[in-house]
Amino acid sequence: MSLTILLVLVVIFSFGFGHLLTRYVSRYIALSGAEYLLVGVLIGPQVPPRLMTAESLTRLEPFIALLLGLVGFVVALHTRDVFRNVRNGLAGLMSAILVLVTVAGAMLFLADRLLPPTPEALTFHWEVVRTSQHALVFRLTTSHVWMALALGAAACVASPFVIESAAKMLKAQGPVTDLLRGAATLSQVLAVVVVGVAVATARSADTATGVGLSVGMALATAAVVGVVCGLLFTLFIGQEKDAVRIFLATAGAVIFASGVGTALGLSPLFVNLVAGVTVALTSRHAQRLRDELDRLQHPLFVLVMIFAGALWSPVSGWVWLFPITYFVVRYVARRAFTRASVRILAPTQVLSTRIGKGLLAQGTMAVAVGVDFSQRFPHYASAVLTTVLIGTLVSDLWSARALRAVLLDAGESSDEAIPASTRRAPSP
Repeated sequence: MSLTILLVLVVIFSFGFGHLLTRYVSRYIALSGAEYLLVGVLIGPQVPPRLMTAESLTRLEPFIALLLGLVGFVVALHTRDVFRNVRNGLAGLMSAILVLVTVAGAMLFLADRLLPPTPEALTFHWEVVRTSQHALVFRLTTSHVWMALALGAAACVASPFVIESAAKMLKAQGPVTDLLRGAATLSQVLAVVVVGVAVATARSADTATGVGLSVGMALATAAVVGVVCGLLFTLFIGQEKDAVRIFLATAGAVIFASGVGTALGLSPLFVNLVAGVTVALTSRHAQRLRDELDRLQHPLFVLVMIFAGALWSPVSGWVWLFPITYFVVRYVARRAFTRASVRILAPTQVLSTRIGKGLLAQGTMAVAVGVDFSQRFPHYASAVLTTVLIGTLVSDLWSARALRAVLLDAGESSDEAIPASTRRAPSP
């Protein structure tokens, strides 16, 4: 079957099935968009009739890289207004960093015991304590570190789109709503930066790429490619006001950045995040472009979810401890560290003690981080995608209700909030 026809059929089937889910299942449970992961699994190579095979998914890797690049670009355009309230921004960033480190530590512990290292991985040993009969040795394997960082990056993500949807439904305004928006956006930026650094650092030691870049050169190359693409977009657009031409220029910049990043073994998410930040800072059309791309958020994020589900393959044995540990550690860390960060950095602005429950929704960016890493490290693809997809599905099943409870408890909802019977499912 032609690849183009296959892609069209996948999109039609996915959106049709997703419409049925939204119409009928949303009466009984809140849908966040993560349900499209299940659609991807149903059309993937794991479930008959296997509409998409492993071979077709391999042929579609450039298209998947383009989707990831668009996600990074869209997120970048929303970062400009994050630091309007510096204290809220710092509180959100601090909590995300602590969640990332905590989950990464737990994942590193499991990976060292349950997963074999990649062939090119380096292993380091440090003797901590030695007695006459025993010795305590700390062991660190580089491939396990990259995997743990990727899972930690996915765990720190909170979905600003779910927060924005809930705020619109409840007509919520105030310091708690602003903090949740800013913290979620910064968590996405932090996740992309960390996974971009992890991929670049790991690839710099992999001679299979034939590029031979050092760690510093790999990171510098990713940043320079992003900046150059962003500046070229700004120069090319100039005073252009036609929406179609602006959109085509954006698509060209993202395609170029994603292609260069993929060719060099770098993260298209990271490269396009840098390009998007450059556009947000230099282009007069940044706000208009943001408004135009916001219309594409839902279909874009749906496609990312669908392909993530199609790429998934099950794990076996004790590896199922990864998603269980991921969910439990993330839940505890997100609640505890968000509350602590707010008390330290923004004590007079946000008084809610349950603020961390408003950041439990993961959304598309966590899935995109998992897909981005697994595309470059197929050795760990099954474990990473299983962990991230199950963690996202479980979190998003009830995170919307927890978020609404936080906003209602904060007293920031309007009396004219949209009734539950007329609410639409939030974007992923």
